[in-house]
Amino acid sequence: MPDFRFFNRQGPFSLRDLAKLPDVKLADTVDLDILISDVKPLDQAGAGDLTFLSNPKYVEAFRKTQATACIATEKALKDVPDGVVILLSADPYKAYARIANKFYLPELGQGNIHPTAVIAPTVTLGHNVSVGAYAVIEEGVVIGDNTIVGPQCFLNRNVQLGKDSRLGAHVTLSHCLVGDNVSIYTGAKIGQDGFGFAPDAAGHIKIPQLGRVVIGSSVEIGANTTIDRGAGPDTLIGDGTWIDNLVQIGHNVRVGKGCIIVSQTGISGSTTLEDFVVIGGQVGLAGHLTIGAGAQVSAKSGVMTNIPAGEIYAGMPARPRRQFFRQVAVLSKLSKSKGSLS
Repeated sequence: MPDFRFFNRQGPFSLRDLAKLPDVKLADTVDLDILISDVKPLDQAGAGDLTFLSNPKYVEAFRKTQATACIATEKALKDVPDGVVILLSADPYKAYARIANKFYLPELGQGNIHPTAVIAPTVTLGHNVSVGAYAVIEEGVVIGDNTIVGPQCFLNRNVQLGKDSRLGAHVTLSHCLVGDNVSIYTGAKIGQDGFGFAPDAAGHIKIPQLGRVVIGSSVEIGANTTIDRGAGPDTLIGDGTWIDNLVQIGHNVRVGKGCIIVSQTGISGSTTLEDFVVIGGQVGLAGHLTIGAGAQVSAKSGVMTNIPAGEIYAGMPARPRRQFFRQVAVLSKLSKSKGSLS
């Protein structure tokens, strides 16, 4: 349950208010003025709380919940405990996310500028921008309304950062344009030189990295993630993409909209992820590849070839998932066969 030393809760909200949100409707005729004060897990919810059931593994906890209301599918109606109001949804998890975001709004700037912050005179700050202690914002930077710049951030000259965005502590932005409603978490580094050089026996020759990083709107970038700027073309991150902690994105990479990239993934230079690609944790992608729209890559895979749209790949080297599992099964049988090496 939320610790209110760290979280600010809105509400309460009536069932009438909640039933107006997308993807939910009341299962029965009930008192629409019933108030919901908080959202909690099935086993912690009590009077005035709303919970949800999205996984059948938790049906037993659902049967015992003390919540006032629960988001569930029609299949769950046979197990509803007495006195619990059901909000029907085809996707209870998504509906819960919408409602939880109504109770717990993202933090926005309040116009507080710490006296130790260093802000160049040519910086343009929107309304209600907050800047934390020892942040450095260089000349020509533009920051939109309600944005938060955390402590000890560094924004290099002429960076643009949109409205309603949030930078955690120690974030560095250079040579980049960032859209609206973007969250960049602690320690992320964006826009530094890409890893570009011409090999030479007498000493490698650096290739100037003359591109930018261009990040769309409603993007999340996790803690200690690094995104290199392009060598000539820009490095692009599309609208609505979510990038986990500890991800490395090389120069000239193009990430489409709505992609999900899980932690410890490395994407080599000039690779393209089309829209709605999902990359599991600890995946390595070689350079100059195209991962088609809607494709998925399982965790710990090594991708060395293009992946067609909509396909699911796994393994090292990555191949179609069914093929990967067949090969694993064959190897397992061979290892157990008579006379095999132990």
